Order: sequence, then structure tokens, then C-alpha cells
Amino acid sequence: MRSDSKSPTLPASGLRLLALGLFAVLIAACSTVRLGYNFADTLLLRSMERYVALDAAQEKLVRQRLAALMDWHRATQLTDYAAFLQSARSRLDGRVIAAEEILAFNEGLNARMAALGERAAPDAAALALTLTPAQIDQVERKLVDDNIKARKQSQQEVRQEVDARAEKYAERAEFWLGTVSDHQLRLVRASLAGRPVDSLYWIEARERRTKDLVALLRRIQAERPPEPVAANWFRAYFRELARPSNADQRARAEAFRRDNARLIAQLVNSASAEQRAHLDGKLAGFETEFIQLAQRGTAG
Repeated sequence: MRSDSKSPTLPASGLRLLALGLFAVLIAACSTVRLGYNFADTLLLRSMERYVALDAAQEKLVRQRLAALMDWHRATQLTDYAAFLQSARSRLDGRVIAAEEILAFNEGLNARMAALGERAAPDAAALALTLTPAQIDQVERKLVDDNIKARKQSQQEVRQEVDARAEKYAERAEFWLGTVSDHQLRLVRASLAGRPVDSLYWIEARERRTKDLVALLRRIQAERPPEPVAANWFRAYFRELARPSNADQRARAEAFRRDNARLIAQLVNSASAEQRAHLDGKLAGFETEFIQLAQRGTAG
């Protein structure tokens, strides 16, 4: 529920899909989690091919690596996801929610993303070691084009009045809460009016990530390190995504997260019984899907 992102959807971030895309598929705006998960390998491969044309050997490598990654994920991660959501649901039973609890929930999500990144880093490294300079140029051009489009959209959002931004945020919140009340819309409007517009910050962060990714790919192509070394370079890249080493960038990101956590806590605490039931139903639906997916893996 960040103000510059829509309800859960697939990311468009090139090779980061190997590490982050699988988790995103789990919370994708598909008809069910199961549908997205069962076709994750195809979805991720198609997303990746938007950025680089893979040859037959590379496509085979990606499919093999994704199959092993999904086997690991189904066997070791899904029941943890279900337990994580069950714990979150237990905290929503009519009591007041603190912003610190929202931040802790986000940290839990980030930790699970980090675990996926750690596991997928060798897969990203294996593919990166096969890329040619021309393919890396292709990745760069596509990422730059995406960034140009995103920057134009961000500039439009900056020029929007608070009311327009509040309406958009409320529409996204309705994925989790159902219809947002007038009081809740006023809470959103007051929160957004009292803090900087974050759209340009996030596009600047996105552009830095793009630059760093391309530089990493070029370094791997030039130095041809052993796969474990390249995997460690990807792990460092993923850690930088989660927690920027630059103190100013990190402080800005943390400030946005705190502001958003306070707003989410306000929305949850002002939720009607019907809205809380809607939120619990969303979380319960994902929890059930995770359990069923894990059981299918055990049965197979």
C-alpha cells in the first residue's frame, strides 16, 4: 500500500525477476495465487524476454534454474508464508494497531524477499555469465525506456493536487479494505498533504537500481568470475536494494515507510467491522492458497 504503487502486481525489473519475481507472482493480481504460481516459470520467462532476447541455450538454462528454484520455494517457503499471514491476521482481531506493527510486518516481508534473493543469486549469476555485450546493451535500452516512461508518469503525479493523489491512494487501499469511507479518505488526504510527494524519489531510486544492474552485468561479462563470486555480487546488489548504503537515501526511504505505516495504521484502526472482515478475508485467502500449494508439492 505504498502511495506510488498499485495493488499487488508483477514487477518489471529485468533480471531481478529471478530473485524477486517469484514472490511477486505469489501476490500478483491474478484470479488466484495458485494460477500465478503454477505458471510462474512461464510468466517470469516472458517478463525477462521483454528485456533481452535469449538464445535456446539460455532459455533452457533459465527454465532449469526456475524449476529448481520453485521446487525449493514450494518445499521450504510456502508454509512459512502461511504462518506469517496467520500471525498478522491474529493481530487484527479488533484491537488498535500501532504503526510500529505495520513496520514490523513490512520487515517480515522484506526478510522473506531477502531469503528468496539469497537463494536465487546463483541463478541470476549463471544467466549473467552467458550474456553477450549486445544482450546487455539490449537490457540497458529497455530499462532506460521504461525509466523514461516512469519518470513522465511521476512528474505528472507531482503536479497533481493532493485530492487527486488521495483518490488514487484510496483506490489502492480498497483492494485490502473494500470501500473506503469519507473519514478514511480525509485521513489519506491529510497524510499526503503533510509529507513530500514521493513519486520522484522512487523513480530516482529506480534509475539508480537500473544503472547499478547494468554495471553489474557489464562487470560480470568483462571479468568472467566463477559463478559463486558472481552470485555474491548479486547478493550485494539485492542487499543494496533493500537497504541503501547511502545514508541520505536510506533516511528518505525510511521516512516514507514510517509515514506510510502511520497512515496504514490509521486506516486499519478506523476500519469498520465489514472492512476488517474484508481485510481478514484477503489475508486468509492468500494463507489458504499458500498451504494448498505447499501440500501439492508434498503430494507430488
